[in-house]
Amino acid sequence: MKEQVFVSVVVYAHNNESTVGHTLTTLDQLFDKNFKSYEIILVNDYSQDETVIKAREAIKQIHGDTTIINLSRKHGIEHAMMAGLNKSMGDFVFEIETATIDYPVELLYELFQIATKKGFDIVAATAGSTSWKSRLFYKMLNNLSYMKLSLQTETIRLVTRRALNSMLNLKEKVRYRKALYELTGYSKSIVTYQSLSKPKGKKLNRENISLAIDALVSFSNAGLKAAHYLTFAFFGFSIFMGAYALYNYFFNQSVVEGWTTLMILISFGFAGLFFIFGVIGEYISRILTEIQNRPFYSTSSVEMYKEKRQHLQLVERNKDNLSV
Repeated sequence: MKEQVFVSVVVYAHNNESTVGHTLTTLDQLFDKNFKSYEIILVNDYSQDETVIKAREAIKQIHGDTTIINLSRKHGIEHAMMAGLNKSMGDFVFEIETATIDYPVELLYELFQIATKKGFDIVAATAGSTSWKSRLFYKMLNNLSYMKLSLQTETIRLVTRRALNSMLNLKEKVRYRKALYELTGYSKSIVTYQSLSKPKGKKLNRENISLAIDALVSFSNAGLKAAHYLTFAFFGFSIFMGAYALYNYFFNQSVVEGWTTLMILISFGFAGLFFIFGVIGEYISRILTEIQNRPFYSTSSVEMYKEKRQHLQLVERNKDNLSV
């Protein structure tokens, strides 16, 4: 018997022409089998290949309602997913951050069963093996955060409508959803799965580094703690150098000119000051981001395909540029 609730599936895509078609049809088969009503929302994050063309071809074979949101520029996963989440209407919403299925597709229905039978509002799935860079980052964030966090790599997540609405109502401009869901306080469960493909080591890119810095600055006291520790360190160093200078002045008869000592003191002192100013600058930049109140994303078009007997039919294509 099919589930009677309405579910939304939000999928992120960027240059996934080789996999997006298979992903959409596979997801449609799973949800058509287990749910009476559902919708699939594909967020196209300014793909430069034939991702949209392949998606439209696959939609001809899909039974459920489908929407393609085309963003006007590349926004990154976090802001792009916000476009799909704002558009979703389901009682339960699946967040899938990749248009490549490297997980057992039945895992999605397992997440739903855990949420409904055990009463969790957030059920996330994480691969059994992750890169050392990811493990190091999450260990730092969890230990340094001013909140009690237990974050880890999550590419798939199921949330209830109330958990999603609570997250969407938060006003932070840094949309790091993992931490924002923790702020809502709703119950959460983690499911571990084995990836179907061999994990590939991802190179650090500008987007990943920027996201890591945003998360550390916005959801931890790492910067302030580092600045405080460095301040105490240089204060102690200054006391030591002052005592050393006094000792040489009173007890060392052959006092050498203090050029080396002075240069060391100045070098270390200014290095510490510049570091502290850099940390302060990061926090000031976050204040500026909040004050500017820029939109999370902008869309170039929205294509909506409604369910028909044999196939889906394009019922609306909104080409207006929308910013939210």
